[in-house]
Amino acid sequence: MCGIAGYFGDFTPALLPEMGAAIAHRGPDGQGAWAEGRVGLAHARLAIIDLSPAGAQPMASADRRVVVTFNGEIYNFRELRDRLTSEGVTFRGSSDTEVLVELLARFGEKCLPWLNGIFAFAAWFPAERRMILVRDAAGVKPLYWTRTAAGYAFASEIKALRPVPGIDWSPDPVAIASYLTLLYAPADLTPALGVRKLQPGEIMEWKDGTASVIRRFAARPNEQGPHDLSTVDAVEACRSYLQQAVRRQLVSDVPIGGFLSGGVDSTALAVLSVQALGEGSRYPCFTVASPIESLRGKEGIADDFPYAQLAAKRLGIPLYAVSQESAAIQDVDRLVWMLDEPTPDPAAFMTYAISRAARERGVKVLLSGAGGDDLFSGYRRHQALQSERYWGWWPKPLRAGLRQLTSGNSQTNPLSRRLSKLFAHADAEPDERLASYFLWLGHEAMLPMLGADFRETLGHRRSTDLLTGSLANLPEGVTRLSRMLHLDRSFFLASHNLNYKDKMGMACGVEIRVPLLDADLASFAERLTDKQRIHGGETKYLFRRALRGLVPNEVLDRPKAGFGLPLRGFFHEVYGPQLRRLAAEGRLDGTGVFTGAGVIALLDADRRGEVDATYPLLGVLCIESWLRQFAQR
Repeated sequence: MCGIAGYFGDFTPALLPEMGAAIAHRGPDGQGAWAEGRVGLAHARLAIIDLSPAGAQPMASADRRVVVTFNGEIYNFRELRDRLTSEGVTFRGSSDTEVLVELLARFGEKCLPWLNGIFAFAAWFPAERRMILVRDAAGVKPLYWTRTAAGYAFASEIKALRPVPGIDWSPDPVAIASYLTLLYAPADLTPALGVRKLQPGEIMEWKDGTASVIRRFAARPNEQGPHDLSTVDAVEACRSYLQQAVRRQLVSDVPIGGFLSGGVDSTALAVLSVQALGEGSRYPCFTVASPIESLRGKEGIADDFPYAQLAAKRLGIPLYAVSQESAAIQDVDRLVWMLDEPTPDPAAFMTYAISRAARERGVKVLLSGAGGDDLFSGYRRHQALQSERYWGWWPKPLRAGLRQLTSGNSQTNPLSRRLSKLFAHADAEPDERLASYFLWLGHEAMLPMLGADFRETLGHRRSTDLLTGSLANLPEGVTRLSRMLHLDRSFFLASHNLNYKDKMGMACGVEIRVPLLDADLASFAERLTDKQRIHGGETKYLFRRALRGLVPNEVLDRPKAGFGLPLRGFFHEVYGPQLRRLAAEGRLDGTGVFTGAGVIALLDADRRGEVDATYPLLGVLCIESWLRQFAQR
């Protein structure tokens, strides 16, 4: 894992070291730069495989046909290295980067589908005067880019683009609305109009004298239909893919450990890792100490900590508990600076706290269970979708009655809150209703918080438009559950969960790996049938079957709990006063995005239990912080 940055255009030589300095935290083990004419590449190194100088970057191929700056890991690099060696290639070191460079020199973009890993990289082909940017198929590693009058620039983090002259840092209206309603900006959106994200599985090409081109190198979701395996065979295949994925991602020349929430995903990784390593002491784990009981109850979530302790004891692994206080939850400015984006999710705080604790104990790599719910159907919204079989076919007026009946539910009670959310868009069109399950705040409820000019700029555009547009491009016959999982993987996972995990881990010099998103495992999971995903109301049915006998039954059969802090329980004591102060000082109105009166009205309604808006209200604080730290020049 590393940080990358660079440019292709008529920029001053002083730009490259400035960009490199902005991502230095991602690579505490070394910094490098390479420049030639109109091209500059920077690299910040976190040494994981081949700790010697032979792994330093930017790196050129032996024949100088390509120069690469690379962030990530290629887990099958040894097999690919053997192939190259058999063809006469001689290697100077043992890094996966060198394997990538030599593959690109010989095969060009043809080699991209061969890579099993997580990555974002830039490759310069001097003879062709051509640069490509590439991002892995799952979107684990971030990559931002911009175009100005001088040319193109890219970086692992938005903050590394701040020194680039000519970028439009004006807030993107659709992105800002998305942070308030979805908690993240989907697709290629970022908070700034002049900065975009390369999307998962995409390749972008810059070449002298031609316009930029973006195309896919990875297969599109749902291109293959469901497999024809029996459930028994599918269980065996799932277990085999899981074991293979963990073995691949334990490859490291530095100490490795894991997150252990006490949930199914992280416990499964712990079990399989201990099996592969041979002893629990070689896999230290990190968890979050129990939240205050009264706050946890208000969230309607189960307590993780006892399950993490149970798993650690049975596996014989060291378990380190991180207190919530160590997450510095009040420091919104620091959160936003590290994230690059105004992401209002307390889970990011805890990821940072765990990553810092791991680094302090010498652990530079952590395995995370991210992606398990998105691949195997583990979220409450998947269960909610299944309930549509009982009411989704009703005539629209009756479905509208369901919405009206539950719209006045108290939002302080978890059950009534979930019912009102379930039916909030019951009378919408099917794809709109599907996208609405991802909303934390409805579009109409958000609008009064926005200033008149900003609301006019937003116009009729909605944060869910990109989601519904994506659904329209899926093949015919894809089930509603598969369509929802497509949204999970393409938007929620890539733009939200994986983004904050990467940024918070790298802020501490820790690489966070995600074995459950292994390419082979993900391809298998995508072809499961609906009944193998949710059966008899049980989420992740096949996944749990594959782990039965490996993972303790107490963990397999426990209720789901989200990762993070019980925000609803302490929001009005911790963040409410900050919002009121910003409104009173006119600083919310001064953003050009918000109206202070509208924000306070929503804050008061949330306190009374009329709406559930704590996450979007935290989003207001995050957006104000982002505008102040990034957009003000």
